[in-house]
Amino acid sequence: MSWLGRITGIVVLLAGLSVGYIYFFGSNAESSVSAIDDALTYSVTRLDFEAFVTETGDVASASNREVRCEVEARGAPGTTIIKIVEEGTTVQAGDFIVMFDSSALENDETAQRIVVANNRANLIQAESQLANAERTLVEFEKGLFQQEVTLIESEVFVAQESVERSLAKLLHSQRLAAKGFTSIEQLRGDQFQHEKAKRDLTAASLKLNVYKEFTKDRLNGEYKASIKQKTAQLDAAQSTLDLSTSRLADIQEQIIKCKVLAPSEGQVVYANDERRGVVIEEGAIIRDNQVVVRLPDIKNMEVAVRINESHVNRIETGQIAKIELDADPDNPLDGEVRQVAAYPFPLRWHGAPLEYDTKVTVINPPSSLRPGLRAKVKIYFESQLGVLQVPLASVMEHDESHYCLVRTDTGWDTRRVTIGTNNNTHVVIENGVSEGDVVTLTPFRFIQRSELGEQSDRQKPVQTSAATKKVKTVSNAAIPENTPGS
Repeated sequence: MSWLGRITGIVVLLAGLSVGYIYFFGSNAESSVSAIDDALTYSVTRLDFEAFVTETGDVASASNREVRCEVEARGAPGTTIIKIVEEGTTVQAGDFIVMFDSSALENDETAQRIVVANNRANLIQAESQLANAERTLVEFEKGLFQQEVTLIESEVFVAQESVERSLAKLLHSQRLAAKGFTSIEQLRGDQFQHEKAKRDLTAASLKLNVYKEFTKDRLNGEYKASIKQKTAQLDAAQSTLDLSTSRLADIQEQIIKCKVLAPSEGQVVYANDERRGVVIEEGAIIRDNQVVVRLPDIKNMEVAVRINESHVNRIETGQIAKIELDADPDNPLDGEVRQVAAYPFPLRWHGAPLEYDTKVTVINPPSSLRPGLRAKVKIYFESQLGVLQVPLASVMEHDESHYCLVRTDTGWDTRRVTIGTNNNTHVVIENGVSEGDVVTLTPFRFIQRSELGEQSDRQKPVQTSAATKKVKTVSNAAIPENTPGS
């Protein structure tokens, strides 16, 4: 129930008691009603006016570091906590917080070291084979090719010498045959040897040309192709080694992450989640990237409240606030609006009011302030110095006009008033009443609603009536209607 509803209910209750008193006690009612009427009046005064919005919220740290599990599950449901600091412990940056089970990772590390060693051996072998292939190409280009050319040129030289020698022998045999000193068979044999020598010379010359023009390019291409093959094998071996080394480094990094240190100073708060059945404790299985611990900075605290859409346009950053803790209501804290959300929360149900998340910074928070405490926050959005103001219950509305009943010597005088801004209890009166005037908090006990326009026009005093009618009071920018007993 709002403050307006409470005030209206109290006023109506008191009015009802007064009516009942008159009804049951007859002749003594006149003096009793006067006493009640005196109690339900207000003397118009000039006071400082403050308009505010009151909402409840939860205390939290504005600087809240989350510590998550960074150990990969690797096919398992999660990683087991084997040691954790006690909740509520204040830690400094670098202090131990959580230890996860690393036994499976250590086994993986041993196996991966063997894989890395084998891959390194394959890389060394590939490097040796590539170096041999490159040396073979250089050896061919700068040694074996010229050596083979020289050998073939020697064959050509020998073939040429054989041709010349066989030609000389053939000429000598022809001269002897002309004089009848040699036989025809011997002459034919010398002719055959000469033809054979010429054929051998042709074959040797052709061999030299083929080797220079074709065999050289073929062997050169084969050697270069072998180099490319060995280079590809070396790249593959290097990539395999890099992958296995990276895998080993990742496992070693995971082992390091099993021991979690505090990233900053703060107080350890377990990230329990009752809705999901998450309980942080030793033996609990934590999934990858799950929040394990929060480290709120108790020197930088704030209260998160939800502002109704009817007030959000009045709330701005920098406005002052008063914070009343449920745990310590006698010592309110100072606050300041730090942030107002640009968009509302999602609707929780159809027809629910729109609410905007608002952060109120706690100025100079005490050491006893802890996250999770409930607090009532009063945000001041307007103030005026020395203005006339009356309680909300003393103002009536009729035909878009507002009225107050002012007590005179002869009864009650209906006054049309111009109202200004209001808060949960009082409304500013711009004109219509003066300082010192006494107004009633139960105006409809003395006047009918139908008489408001007539009485205000004639400005006639009204007589006391015991009947209690519908009461209208001011609430924020409008004056909603309330019935007795509401």
